[in-house]
Amino acid sequence: MKRIALLLVISVALAPSAQAVQKKVAVKKVTTVLSVPGAEMLAVSGSSIITIATVDSQTTDIALSAVNGAGVSLWQKVIDSGVDEVAMATTVDGAANVWLAGFSSQVKIASTETASVIAENPDAITLEAAEELRGDLNVLTVWKISPVGELLATYTSQYDLPGLINSISVNKSGLSIVGVLSEKPFLQNMSAAGEFSQQASIGTSKTTINTVVRNSDGSSSLFGSSTETLGGKKLAGVRDGVLVKTSKSGAIASVVRSSAIKGDRSWLSADSSLLLSGYVKVGKTTETAITKFTSTFVPTWTIRFASTGQSRAITGAGISYAAMGSKSAIASITGWKPSKAQLLVVVFDAKGAMTSAFGSSELSEPLALAYSKELGIVGLALNADQSPAVFRIAAR
Repeated sequence: MKRIALLLVISVALAPSAQAVQKKVAVKKVTTVLSVPGAEMLAVSGSSIITIATVDSQTTDIALSAVNGAGVSLWQKVIDSGVDEVAMATTVDGAANVWLAGFSSQVKIASTETASVIAENPDAITLEAAEELRGDLNVLTVWKISPVGELLATYTSQYDLPGLINSISVNKSGLSIVGVLSEKPFLQNMSAAGEFSQQASIGTSKTTINTVVRNSDGSSSLFGSSTETLGGKKLAGVRDGVLVKTSKSGAIASVVRSSAIKGDRSWLSADSSLLLSGYVKVGKTTETAITKFTSTFVPTWTIRFASTGQSRAITGAGISYAAMGSKSAIASITGWKPSKAQLLVVVFDAKGAMTSAFGSSELSEPLALAYSKELGIVGLALNADQSPAVFRIAAR
């Protein structure tokens, strides 16, 4: 009897998370607000839609442009501190301030020593002044911008080498930043006062951390994929999706692996309510997985759609939204029969049942997804010509 009981416990532990019975919904049209060539990121601050781009002048700078829900310009801001600076991730705090994280450089000045021997110049050629040399992008930099475009603060931490930032998350206790340094994923925490902690490595180059959620106690939850043993948990598929909880110091506290037999999985996006989206690739089949987790990384519901693999998910006013690149008909969505990759946004209730769907034949894969109570869902997606465009689903 004990053996039977043990088998029952194991079977329950390994049972897949619940998938709600889906009723058919009719697809509605996504509203395209405007095209924004060069836009790389998007943030929503109250009634403002803010796109972020990298621009080149004498140095590499950061350009922010804000419009309202109708696409009318509100303000523009260029961050130019006199050195090269690139923003790579963005988020918005509870006061609607926009936070950017990236890397900047320190200018290296050409030598001004006077030559001891004067060179002959019979043709009286005027020599051009030596240009300043651009330094490596090895200064981790965080910018705080007000809802109206004022640069409120800049925080920096010197690194030995250039790096990349994949995601940032902010709350009252500070910021959590994840990225890549020396081909290894890292976590960098910053206090609310702007003090940086010691940077922590998360695995090796065999692990990728795509997104981070900072917890109220200063710990962090990290999401991505891995092909190595991580936190004592071994690889199960070709590549497993991973959910990693770290302590305040950045030490790995626990790891949950999402695997598919002979499959490639990765989590691409996550929000503070632990609504996650990612891809599942098995053979020639690619799907987007949308899953709602508890704080202990137990799935409460999940659903998959055939897709290109690119997706973003977010929660707004208790409602779950997922945007993906869809390239085939979906039985539970009437009127949706794309012949190529097209943007699809699906809306779910608290139990994971679809309540509505929105699609666009003009847009393809999502790049970003954001929410505000004033605007509803706002996103950035690729246009038909592969340039970025802002789209919107009005607040309900």
